Amino acid sequence: MSHQIAPINVLSAVTTWPLLAAFLLFVTPDSRQKASGLTFAVAGALLTPLAVVLMPGTDAFAAACSCAVALMPLLLPPGADRASRILPFLITGCALIALNVHSALAVTVLCGAGIVLLAWREGRGTQKASSVWDMARSRLCGVVLGALGAALLPMQHQSPLGPVLLAIGLCMMAGLGPSPAPRSAAALMDTCLRFAAIVLMMRLNTQPLVHVLVLVAGFASLLMAVTASGARVALPMLSALAAISAATGEAAAVLLLLIAALGTTTLETRGKSTETDAIFWGSAPWPVFCALILIGRSLEIALLWLLVGCVALGLRGASLPLILPAWQRGERNMAAFVEAALLLCGLTAPLLLVWHPVAGWRP
Repeated sequence: MSHQIAPINVLSAVTTWPLLAAFLLFVTPDSRQKASGLTFAVAGALLTPLAVVLMPGTDAFAAACSCAVALMPLLLPPGADRASRILPFLITGCALIALNVHSALAVTVLCGAGIVLLAWREGRGTQKASSVWDMARSRLCGVVLGALGAALLPMQHQSPLGPVLLAIGLCMMAGLGPSPAPRSAAALMDTCLRFAAIVLMMRLNTQPLVHVLVLVAGFASLLMAVTASGARVALPMLSALAAISAATGEAAAVLLLLIAALGTTTLETRGKSTETDAIFWGSAPWPVFCALILIGRSLEIALLWLLVGCVALGLRGASLPLILPAWQRGERNMAAFVEAALLLCGLTAPLLLVWHPVAGWRP
């Protein structure tokens, strides 16, 4: 069992740039915050891949997820006020540190801090405050359970209660089950926090009870996403698939689903939700299609048929868009480049079928 913090040069190289960016934005005049925020987002997105390559003893899976999460401030539309420009960097910092720190308790606390920051950013209006904090309440209950479970991990040889409580808490923190999903820009920030919890789930998948709990939670959430009424959003479906991937130990599938979640929530944030159904329900050649193949090869036959049935039900009501619809309309904005990046990722995703990263540490 490891409860050690990653080397300080790792944290300073990879995870503190969003916190530094948030501080610099705080002292920047309002008239220059938009341009400065874009500069910091681009610099951070370029810095993180270079830093993770240079990390000593790097965990390849966490490094790849860190590169994806570092894109979040760049994908967000510009904030309308000072707080909405600063808080995304703080949330990104929480997620990046949670991906790289070597302590289950620290990951739980950092995800909880990110959830509070997200709820504060989205719930500042009186009309939205009640619904946002209702959404955050169940997630914060998961933080309490997860922290209790992480504290009991040293006694896991005497009792399995610690890993079980931690797994239940992580499932709640990842938004599995009946937890409502945020919309617009909040969904993009929530993606990073959900997947930080899911990455820790994967490090726990060698525990038999945890494996079963996460599988049950993932499939239950997938069925809820399939049968949900009203407008469908990508994040609940992709979070459920990522939990199933974590339970089966398919790290490459978790990475592909993280990329797909960032891309589809970005498109939904920019008003392209009608074009994302086929992407997140697993049609080819988008990244989720290859993620489903990775998950399927690790499932028992009964669970595989259940997965296929859920995806078929989801695709039945999905609209199948043209390839790169934004480009065909002549658009050259963020949505168009995200579509192109998702397509490129989907076309190159088969290369990950032979990638089997080993967890750098386990709780």
